[in-house]
Amino acid sequence: MIVGTQNMKKASNIVVKILAIVLLAAAVLKGWQLLTEPVANNDIWSYRPFLILTVEFELALAIWLLSGLFKKAAWLAGLLCFSAFSVVTLYKALTGADSCGCFGSVHINPWITLLIIDLPAVMALLIFRPGLSLPPALSFLRKQKSIKNLLKEFLAPLPSAPRFAMTAFLTISILGISAPILALNEPPQVTSSYEILEPKTWIGKELPILEHIDIAESLRKGTWLVLLYHYDCPDCGTAIPKYEQIARDLAGNEDFLRIALIAVPPYGQGPASENSPCTLGQLAETKEWFVTTPAVALLTDGKVTSAWEEKAPDLDTIIQQIAKKQKNSEKSRFFSSTNNLKHLR
Repeated sequence: MIVGTQNMKKASNIVVKILAIVLLAAAVLKGWQLLTEPVANNDIWSYRPFLILTVEFELALAIWLLSGLFKKAAWLAGLLCFSAFSVVTLYKALTGADSCGCFGSVHINPWITLLIIDLPAVMALLIFRPGLSLPPALSFLRKQKSIKNLLKEFLAPLPSAPRFAMTAFLTISILGISAPILALNEPPQVTSSYEILEPKTWIGKELPILEHIDIAESLRKGTWLVLLYHYDCPDCGTAIPKYEQIARDLAGNEDFLRIALIAVPPYGQGPASENSPCTLGQLAETKEWFVTTPAVALLTDGKVTSAWEEKAPDLDTIIQQIAKKQKNSEKSRFFSSTNNLKHLR
């Protein structure tokens, strides 16, 4: 019995150390991504402050698991952590995410992460417990006074003061250095290998990515509604059929408005139909593009007059923007003519 308990403790230590290394690798890879690549900031999972917090949490937990302090409490923290990871990864898998985001720039399918790492980690922790007797641990459910016994169960054995102080100092030092580095060293928005697209900053300028679109010459003339989409974007899949119907309704009135659907790499089987009434184009694969899709821009002779991100405007909104632009143009022409007459006088 004693031998069995010792083997269980050894197995538990090995499992905990392996998971600590996994956490450490995940934190380092995510940290490197935050220093070298921009993030989309389009949801909680890609929000930079949240990612920094995640890196710090994984670093702290990894150090704790490797230290061997409060082994039973560390085991419980690891179990809760990987259980939470399993829920998040399952959500990403069910929603069609192409990567779990666990390892930064190393893209791994969420189903693979869930079945190869997260669920096996939870099962291993449940099977190999650090000498933890479940009845006392669960007794607090029956009576309030058992909470004190529960704390004793999880915190025993207490480490020596020097060992605890050294581990705490190491953890605080690492977190104190890594957090400011990640927070204060955000990568540039435009490099030769990638570019962050912010449609709201395009208004009043020529479409900045025009030279990277294969149908650029067409977009330089007339009024265009340009929609940027990813092939696996659910909101794009909803918007594109509506825009194709608008294009059909506007058939014969191309001088008023034409619609272009621009695929953002990586390319795939997108929501645009083969015989789409819209003009189809592609953003070049010359660099990696970071943009929250659907992204929509209203162009007049290649110049952006209105822009939307994360949503596709309906026809009424588009017509209002076109009318507003025409009204402003008429006013400009009127004032210009008035100034010319004054000059002649």
